[in-house]
Amino acid sequence: MKKIAKTLIDAKILDRALLVGVLFESGFVLLGHRHPFIDEHFGLFGCMMIAGTAALLYARDLARGYIAGALGGLVIGAACGLTAVGVANLLGDHPDRFLPYGVMICALVGAIGGLFGQYAAWIRAFIATLR
Repeated sequence: MKKIAKTLIDAKILDRALLVGVLFESGFVLLGHRHPFIDEHFGLFGCMMIAGTAALLYARDLARGYIAGALGGLVIGAACGLTAVGVANLLGDHPDRFLPYGVMICALVGAIGGLFGQYAAWIRAFIATLR
């Protein structure tokens, strides 16, 4: 009997989640550049929320366990953080003050979002068994 190994990261779902996260991060940084009030009051929170939500969506679609969800969420969060810092740098917003910790925070929030996404997938599977 042949055993098929499952990978930790599904490239198709990861690409979709990365596309959503990177586009929303770029749009949010552009909006913050255009309206400094948004950047000043909601800048880091918005970046963290986008990274966490993209990771949650990835892990909920993947539904292969907490480690796979957290690993994919970590990748998505780091990519979202790098995108936010890169776009802010291109626009001249001086992201050097949050470069060291902005990417790490987004990566951590992405990993946590991946854990919550796996939990949401587990709840969805449990509810499906009740029907």
